[in-house]
Amino acid sequence: MVDKETTEFSRGSFKEKILRQLEENAAKQAETKFPDPEDFERPSRSDSEEPERKIEPRKVDLEPFKLPVFDFPAADENEEEPFVENENLSEEGDSLRQNLDGVVSEEIQNQDIPPQFSRSESKVQDEKVEQEQFSEKKESEKMVKHQPSRRTNSSSKKTSSSKKNKNKNKNNKKKKVTAGKIIAVIVVLLVLVVGGTGWYGYNFVKSGIQPLDSKNATAKSINIPAGSSSKQIGEILQRQSIIKNGMVFQYYTKFKNYSEFKSGYYNLAPNMSLSTIASKLEEGGTEKPVAPTLGKILVPEGYTLTQIAKAVTVNSGSNEKNAKTPFSEADFMKTVQDPTFIAKMVKAYPKLFASLPTKDSGIKYQLEGYLFPATYDYTKSSTVESVIENMIQAANTQLTPYYDTIAQKNLTVNEVLSLAALVEKEANNDDDRRNVAGTFYNRMNAGMTLGSNLSILYAEGKLGEKTSLSEDANIDTNLDSPYNLYTNTGFGPGPVDSPSLSSIKAVLDPAQNDYFYFVADVTTGKVYFAKTLAEQNANVQKYVNDKISS
Repeated sequence: MVDKETTEFSRGSFKEKILRQLEENAAKQAETKFPDPEDFERPSRSDSEEPERKIEPRKVDLEPFKLPVFDFPAADENEEEPFVENENLSEEGDSLRQNLDGVVSEEIQNQDIPPQFSRSESKVQDEKVEQEQFSEKKESEKMVKHQPSRRTNSSSKKTSSSKKNKNKNKNNKKKKVTAGKIIAVIVVLLVLVVGGTGWYGYNFVKSGIQPLDSKNATAKSINIPAGSSSKQIGEILQRQSIIKNGMVFQYYTKFKNYSEFKSGYYNLAPNMSLSTIASKLEEGGTEKPVAPTLGKILVPEGYTLTQIAKAVTVNSGSNEKNAKTPFSEADFMKTVQDPTFIAKMVKAYPKLFASLPTKDSGIKYQLEGYLFPATYDYTKSSTVESVIENMIQAANTQLTPYYDTIAQKNLTVNEVLSLAALVEKEANNDDDRRNVAGTFYNRMNAGMTLGSNLSILYAEGKLGEKTSLSEDANIDTNLDSPYNLYTNTGFGPGPVDSPSLSSIKAVLDPAQNDYFYFVADVTTGKVYFAKTLAEQNANVQKYVNDKISS
C-alpha cells in the first residue's frame, strides 16, 4: 500500500520526465567509452550466496489504487517534498501505467551490453532500489501491523509473568496468613500457660505463707537438730503438720532474711504464721522438750499485783475475744501472799530477795514489784504457783547483770525497785525517766522527801484504778501510811508497781541536773522540771490546776 503522503502527479509531467532522462542517457553513451564488461560482471550464484538479481520490469501493486513514491531531485536535496495520498485515480492513470511499463521493457531489451553508468542512470537505479526498499518497508509494516510486536510479546509475557507473580504472591500471602495464625495461636497458648503458671504459683505461695490452721492453737514440741538448713527445717515442720509447705518456708525465710536458726526444742502450733515461727527459731529453743503452751498471759509495765491478778485470767494469745485461762484472780492473790510460797521463792532466788521487806514492815504486799512485766506462756500442766514463779524468774534474769552495780552504789534491790516503780509512773520516755530519777536523788541528798502522789494513791488502793484528774491532784498528803512520801523520807517501804527494765536502768544511771521539782501536764503527760518552789508552783497552776478547773 502506498503511503498517504505520496505526491500527486499528472501523466504528462511523468512522461516528459522519463523521456528527458532517456535522451540524456543516449547522449552520454555516445560520448562515453564503455568500460570492460568483465569489470562490472555480477558475481554468479556459485560465487555468492545471494542469487543474481535480474533487472526486470517491476509492476507496482497499486491496490488499492495508490502509487509508489518517487523522490525527484529538488533545489535543496536535503529537503523532502511532502507526499499527498491520491485516493481516487482516473482511467488515465491506468493507461499511464501501461505506457510506462512498455517504455521500460523496451529500453531494457535494446540494451545488449551492460548498462553504462551515469549519474542519471544511477539515480534511476537508486530510485528503483529505494522504491523496492520502500515497498519492502511497507510490506514489513503491513506484517508488523498483523503480527504482534516485541512490546506486545513482552507485555503478554509480562502479563503472564505478572499473573504468575500474583498467584505466587497470593500463595505467599496465604502461607504468611497461615503462618501468622499458627504463631498467634502459639503465642496465645504460651501466654495462657505462663499466666496460668504465674497465677497458680502466686496462689501457691500465698497459701503457703498463711497458717496451716488459724483456729488450731494446740502446740507441739518440735526438735530442730543442730546444723539444720532452712530446707531441712521446712521439711520437718511440714512433716509435723505445723506449716503447709516446706519449700515455701525455705524461700520465704531467705526472702525475709531470716538466718542463724538455732537448734533445740520448740513448741509450735498450726495457727502460727511463718514469720512467728522463724522468729522463734532465731531466738533459740530449749535443750529438753517443754510442754506445749495453751495460751499466753500479758503483764504490762507498771502493773500492780492486783492488776496482774486480773491479767492472769485473760488468754492474750487467743484470737477469740475474752478468752480465759484456767487461773483465777483469787488464787493468784492468795498465792502471792502465801508465806510458804514466798519463803520458797526467797530460797530459790537469794540475790533478788536479799533485801525483801518483811511482812511487819508496813508494806502492803511483799512481792509487789518483784514480778517482771512481760508475756508468759502457760501449758496444760501450769499452775498459779508456776505462773508466778515464771514472773519472778524473769525479774531475776533481767536484774542479774546489775546486781554488782547495785551493790557498788550502796543500794539494795528493794530500793532500786521502789524508786524505779515511781519513775515508771512519773515519766513517759527514757530522757524524762533519767531526769526524774536525778531529781529524786537531788531531793534525797538535800534531806527532802520524794513528795510523790503515786505512793499515796497506792496506799489508798487507787493506783492503777480509774481516777479523775481532780482525785489525782487532791490527794491527802497527811495520810498516815509508810507510803506517804510527803511525810516519810527515803525510798518508801517497797515498790508500788512492777517497773520496766528502762526505769531500773534510769535509777542506776540517773541524769545529772539541778532540779528539785517536777510536775506532769495532766492532759499530755509531758513533764516540766523546776529548780525552785516558786517555779514549781507556777507549773502546777498552769499544767494542773488551770486544766482541771477548765
